[in-house]
Formats: sequence, structure tokens, C-alpha cells
Amino acid sequence: MNDLGINDEEGYWRASKEFVRLIILQLNETLKSKKISVAKRKEICTEFTFGLANFIDQQWIKPDGKTLYPVLCFSDVFQEISRSSITFPSASVELHAMVHDEIEWFFEEVRQDSTCVITGDVGDETANAEGEVDTDKPLPQPCSPCQGSGKCFCLRKGRGSATGCTRCHATGKCVHCNGEGFCKRG
Repeated sequence: MNDLGINDEEGYWRASKEFVRLIILQLNETLKSKKISVAKRKEICTEFTFGLANFIDQQWIKPDGKTLYPVLCFSDVFQEISRSSITFPSASVELHAMVHDEIEWFFEEVRQDSTCVITGDVGDETANAEGEVDTDKPLPQPCSPCQGSGKCFCLRKGRGSATGCTRCHATGKCVHCNGEGFCKRG
């Protein structure tokens, strides 16, 4: 660690990917609420996110006549910069270069799953995960059809018996999650 923080290229890459994913997620949710089609949302998310990422990577602003360069960095402590560990960018990590891969990940792999990026309000932090976490796959979410029970409709709301059920073929397991109670995604 130096006076400025940690130059951790891999850590910055992972944090940057999650930041790009958050931009895509937030913009998609806004466009979805306005009833914009999936194809158009994907196009808008790509153009907007690439433009914003390119600005952060390669451009500047000039408020009050003074040239300033945007810097995206991540701290392990909220607003306690003097005591926190800051992960800042290396010249080899460019946000705009990851946009198209992240658009494909969001729209094709996780199918616009709004739980694929974990965020929260300051003060409501959850415990950190131990070890490496695969950020290319969203955390398992409860299966919507069975509300996470893993049980077929015949047991949850049907006649109360799996015998003769054509949905689950008498297994009693939810056909959407195979009785596991969690979505199968990505």
C-alpha cells in the first residue's frame, strides 16, 4: 500500500465489472418501467453505458475553467478515506472495453435478473463473503413458481398429493427448480 491506496488490477477489474453491471441494471429497470422493448433497452443500455464508461476512462470536464479528470475508485470503508483501503485503476483496466461483454452477460446470460448485482444502503451492510465469489453468476435466488419450497403445484396448491400429477410426474418436485427451491440461471 502506498499513500494513495492499493493498485490491485484484479480487484479493480472485479469492482469495475460490478459497477458497469450496476449501471446496466439501473438503466434497464428505468427503461423497463417505461415499457421499452427488450431489444431497444439493450441498444440504449449499450450506447449509454459505453459512453459513460468511455468518459470515465478517457475524457475530462472543465468546471470553472479548470481541467479535471474523472477517477473511479473503490473504498472498503464508507467516507473514511483517510483510514480506508482504496482500490484505484491501473491504466490497463478500461471500463468501456468491458461494456459489450457485460451487456451480453446481463441480457443473455442472467436474462435481466434484477438480483444479479448486489447493492445496498450505507448502514445496511451485509457480511462479506469468505474467499473468492464468482461474480459472473448471480447468487441463487428462490424459485418464483414454488416460492423456494421446491414443491410441485400439486402439493402446494393442488390436491395435496403428487400421485398422478402430470406436471411433476408424481415426484412432488417443482419442475422449474427440480425440487431445489432455487432458480437455475447463468
